Amino acid sequence: MRERLSHKCRLLGMLSFLWLVAAAPIFGETALLPEQILVVVNSASDDSMRLGQIYLRLRKVPDANLTTVSVPNTEQITRRAYEEQLAAPVRQAIETLGKRGIRIRCLLTTYGIPLRIGAVRPPAASDEEIQANRERLGHVQVELEAMTEGALSERKAGAGEAQDVGALRAERRRLKATLSRLLGSDTVAAVDSELALVASGPYPIDGWQPNPHCRSGRTSAPNDTKALMISRLDGPTPAHAEALLRMAVEVERNGLTGQVYLDARGLDPAKGAYGRFDADIRKTAQLLQESLIPVNLNNRKELFGPGEAPAAALYCGWYSLAEYRDAFEWARGAVGYHVASAECRSLRDPKRNYWVKRMIEDGVIATLGPVAEPYLQAFPLPSAFFPLLMSGHYTLAEVFAMTSPYLSWRMVLIGDPLYNPYRKRPLYLLLRPLPAP
Repeated sequence: MRERLSHKCRLLGMLSFLWLVAAAPIFGETALLPEQILVVVNSASDDSMRLGQIYLRLRKVPDANLTTVSVPNTEQITRRAYEEQLAAPVRQAIETLGKRGIRIRCLLTTYGIPLRIGAVRPPAASDEEIQANRERLGHVQVELEAMTEGALSERKAGAGEAQDVGALRAERRRLKATLSRLLGSDTVAAVDSELALVASGPYPIDGWQPNPHCRSGRTSAPNDTKALMISRLDGPTPAHAEALLRMAVEVERNGLTGQVYLDARGLDPAKGAYGRFDADIRKTAQLLQESLIPVNLNNRKELFGPGEAPAAALYCGWYSLAEYRDAFEWARGAVGYHVASAECRSLRDPKRNYWVKRMIEDGVIATLGPVAEPYLQAFPLPSAFFPLLMSGHYTLAEVFAMTSPYLSWRMVLIGDPLYNPYRKRPLYLLLRPLPAP
């Protein structure tokens, strides 16, 4: 069922208060400033170098805050190349600026900086062991297909057949987990998510690390300030990457206008993590109906269809894996993300229909997504992300840092880190604003 939630305020006094907030100096010393951003460019890409210079000029970032690295102009980089050619010079730049009294709190990567770090196989993993597990997995898959072919299913099969199917499925899960470990699958990471910990001490590279800036109910700033905020100016082409910045600067002059579109699936919150996330999308709709923007909730199994989402300023939905649905007329300056497993695996592959890539091509200027399977809990909850953004208290990078649970993992934020489309016209009242990261 699709619902249109009414555009209203609790009281006329609330509207007056919001405009008072808009006129007040809401940023204190903790707000992200241009001089606290380190812009990272790749000398192997003229487009990266040019984009870095444009960012310095338009956002008034000091020239000293530009650091140049030399890395392959590819979307994937090896772990060794990441450590030696990217992490090391970025770390050195942060330390050098720190000695001059310049504290870097945020990194900005640019078009030409690799997107993803490839897997690292454990030293003890042999080719023979990997091949044996692959062969056994293949046999198990063939057996499963044979047993479940046609009308055969656990419900229609006899007890013995259903038990055999269950055992084979359990073995398949075990074999996949073993192969994942042998291949180092948990070491695959987003370059940006890894760079966020570039100033921190040593940590394991398999799996994720908790993000100390993620609020998760906190009412004060975290003690660990070494973790950095990070965002990326990138896209299918250099022109798309540049447009993210220029549109952000333009939209901030008058604020982002349009409607909210939230695409739930009507799942029962009592039925696991999927149901709880689906409920959070509906919770977001309930929260935002008290804001100053029209909210549209789709709670049916089918996604928004063509023509159903005009003037889309904000969006969150799921689950159409690597298959963007062109249902939107995006407002200038739109922000949104689609929750699925690999929507930022590539920004350049012309054959793929990933949501991050396609949303940028269609006009969205701030979005996020994973470079590989992140698991559902790695996504920012929309009920936290959008109210923080709409409050006007925080920049895009701050909102992402406050709502993204993991670092050294797979999520990427695309957009100008300083983008704050509601700075002048807040549309959501935070009764108790939290300190910025």
